[in-house]
Amino acid sequence: MSKDSNSFGHETPAHPDFHTVKETAGYLRLCEKQVRRLISRGELPAYRFGTALRIKREDIDLYVSAQQVYVVYGSSLRR
Repeated sequence: MSKDSNSFGHETPAHPDFHTVKETAGYLRLCEKQVRRLISRGELPAYRFGTALRIKREDIDLYVSAQQVYVVYGSSLRR
């Protein structure tokens, strides 16, 4: 299996599907507690494997896209 460096800066098997809470927090530049809050509020889907929480990269990207803010005449509006 080939390895490469993903956008999280770690050497992993090519095309990893799942990321830890810590990796997700680093990527989003949030604290781990905030990522867990997003998960518990249902804003960021996560998957539990035993006691471990994992987040799909696709879900992270969808969450980021949904957070885009548009500025109209000095006030910010969500899409």
